[in-house]
Amino acid sequence: GPPSAAGGLLGGFLAALAALREAYGWKILGMLAISQWVVKGLVWGFSLSTLDFLLRDYAVSGPKMQVYRAVTMLPWAMKPLFGLVSDAVPICGYRKAPYIVLVTVIAVAAHAAIGLSPERSLPVRVVVSCLVLGCVQASVVDLLTEAAYAEKIRRRPESGPDLMTFVWGGITLGNLLATASVGFIIEHWGPSAVYAVIAIPAAFVLAPTCLNWLEEDRLSPEQAAEHRSRLWQQKELVVLVMLTGAGTLVLVGVGLLQESVWVNFGVGAVISVVIVSAFLLLLRPIISLMNCFFFIQTCCAMDISGASFYFFTDDAIEYPQGPHFSKMFFASGLGVCVALLNLLGMWIYNKFMKNWRYHGLFIFANLLLCIISLFALLVYARLNVVLGMPDTFFVLGTWGAVGIVNMWMWLPGVVLLSHLCPSGVEATMYALLAGCHNLGLSVASYAGACLLQWLGVSPRGEPNETHQFDNLWVAGLVQAVMPVLTLVLLPWMIPDARQTDALLETGTSAVEGSPWQRLRAYMGSGKEGGDLAADRRHR
Repeated sequence: GPPSAAGGLLGGFLAALAALREAYGWKILGMLAISQWVVKGLVWGFSLSTLDFLLRDYAVSGPKMQVYRAVTMLPWAMKPLFGLVSDAVPICGYRKAPYIVLVTVIAVAAHAAIGLSPERSLPVRVVVSCLVLGCVQASVVDLLTEAAYAEKIRRRPESGPDLMTFVWGGITLGNLLATASVGFIIEHWGPSAVYAVIAIPAAFVLAPTCLNWLEEDRLSPEQAAEHRSRLWQQKELVVLVMLTGAGTLVLVGVGLLQESVWVNFGVGAVISVVIVSAFLLLLRPIISLMNCFFFIQTCCAMDISGASFYFFTDDAIEYPQGPHFSKMFFASGLGVCVALLNLLGMWIYNKFMKNWRYHGLFIFANLLLCIISLFALLVYARLNVVLGMPDTFFVLGTWGAVGIVNMWMWLPGVVLLSHLCPSGVEATMYALLAGCHNLGLSVASYAGACLLQWLGVSPRGEPNETHQFDNLWVAGLVQAVMPVLTLVLLPWMIPDARQTDALLETGTSAVEGSPWQRLRAYMGSGKEGGDLAADRRHR
């Protein structure tokens, strides 16, 4: 019966845990549980689910809300820069622990500032700055503990998949726990209370870090200098890291200081073109073209969630014809259902789609997503009510389906990324490619914000704002169709291989055969030819 099944599950879990402890030691497992499950799963899950409600209290308009949310997420795009700094500048001989302590102390103070200040007493820009500092903790702790477990997996590769399951299973559970309880806290005590609550678990990571559960060895000044010189040998990668980091910092500054969504989009577009061009110039074509494709596709998936958030959560006074979802249902009910369906999407992918070719899978998933998104437009035009489909079930169905299909697009992307990270620079390369993707998400938010403003969709939770949603379905239509247009680029940018095929020969470098290297070789050979001719003339 069920009790024995539960007992079997628990027994299986404990046995797997014992095997992991045998392979990697309990310290690193404890460190991963607190850094990944608690900080990335629970704390970041709470922060992300509460963000829109917090900005709603400030009557931030839908388009502007997207700009602020994009700015809050930008530290994820700065992971390569954080990695370079921690590698190149150890503090007291340690490359990881001091940085984790530093970002954690700052983040705890930032969460407490939002949570403990009287309601709406902090200016909105200060609130967004505090949210950015909270995200810096999540991204730095994630990066540095990822580096630690990647090292462990290299030494004991046979238990690697189990360790990844341990990490991601815990993140997913932490996220589910946050999503399930966040609606209740917002409903009863308001959004700022959430930040007062998470300031406590955000600090948990201090104890295992100070006890060196990362098992970090202290570097002597000579070792640190040698490590730095090894880093500078990969000049092209260092340039890309610094460029991505600088571009992201500029975007954070512009997002905080500049009111106009058009200016934010303009700056984001220029920075993106520069960064993607640098990737195309400095990396070998197979890597840079794939990165370029994902970047373009991410930018085309325009975000309109700032407006749809008000559409679903406005009450009867603000939007009489609206769905009027409660905070509890919108933050927790919907969130938990979508998260569970994401897991179903993962399971389907693992069971049936692992051996598909990239082209077939991307075309299938993109077209399916487009069809579901077009069907989901009925809710914005309020046609689902005319057809007798209740809002709750309609939105649960369409959002859940979108969640499943998104998994089928995201997982092969991750597989492709990991295939294109040459050995020796995996961490830097992976952080760079993922950082570029996160930058694309921000540009998609800015583009969506401009689209909403152009269509006159700028709700801010005011009484009688029905007219603000008149053109929301048009924005939804653009959002549904745009990503499909990028499929035209698929044959030129993504290899049509199976997901199990190796794409790089072992021992290849990330920059070999790049346009920059070819240009330098050409200039070099031209110069040598000129020298020979001059030599002959002298004779």
